[in-house]
Amino acid sequence: MLRIIREINATVKLANEIAAAAGQGPRWTLFVTNRSFIAQVLALVFALAGLFGVPLPIGAEDISEVIYLIGFAAAEGWAMFERFTGRTRAVWSREQALKAREEADALSAALRHATTQ
Repeated sequence: MLRIIREINATVKLANEIAAAAGQGPRWTLFVTNRSFIAQVLALVFALAGLFGVPLPIGAEDISEVIYLIGFAAAEGWAMFERFTGRTRAVWSREQALKAREEADALSAALRHATTQ
């Protein structure tokens, strides 16, 4: 599994290098390093903590539920903001990594063609 993740990461890096050479900057990230993915994981942690009643050092039950709700809402809001305003896309598989590289190649070729005319 780690070999596959390393292979996908290498392909994503290549696609980002091609896009950067075309002036587009990094456009793709491996899912485990994608900010909105990390925000979703944090939201899941807060949701599970609230669901299973993980005790907090605060005595009142209502306060702990509010903390879980705030953590969940903040993480979900962060993920939504990242998805709607971010220019990066998460890559989950080898096929997506190859498509990212192909898109970067096409973008680079289109920009080269536009600058030569």
